[in-house]
Amino acid sequence: MKTHLKNVYKWPLILLAVGLFGCASNEPKPIETTDHFTSQLGPSGETQFAFGLSWFNLPEENPSSPSGRREGGRDGRRDSGTQRQSSRPIGSNFNPQPDNETKLALEDKAVRNLKNTLEKRDLCPNGYTIDDIIWESRRIRLMGACKSVLSQK
Repeated sequence: MKTHLKNVYKWPLILLAVGLFGCASNEPKPIETTDHFTSQLGPSGETQFAFGLSWFNLPEENPSSPSGRREGGRDGRRDSGTQRQSSRPIGSNFNPQPDNETKLALEDKAVRNLKNTLEKRDLCPNGYTIDDIIWESRRIRLMGACKSVLSQK
């Protein structure tokens, strides 16, 4: 009898602990990125470059946000949450876009990675300028040129 009573308390505690550990390890994953770099000589002999930073795993839309959850059906009944229906049409090309904070972080990372790439390749010893920043669905491109010795003076 005592063994049975111990098991009654033991299993719910084990299940509770497993559930809590599962929630604790559910931290957002860092965004995976890859770099792309190319350079060429411009018409006046300056080095021009294009640097791209692509990403693959943006955090999904927040289901608790007003636009991301479904409160009730057409007939007024509340959705129990068991049927998650997407607001996008079937067959659509779903490309989640980063929010402003994520865009700033991606842009900062692109600039840091560009600087590291230029240093590793011994390009732009006199500095560089970023002339254009182009945002695409899953990539940011930085277009620019190295500064010449004459532009330093």
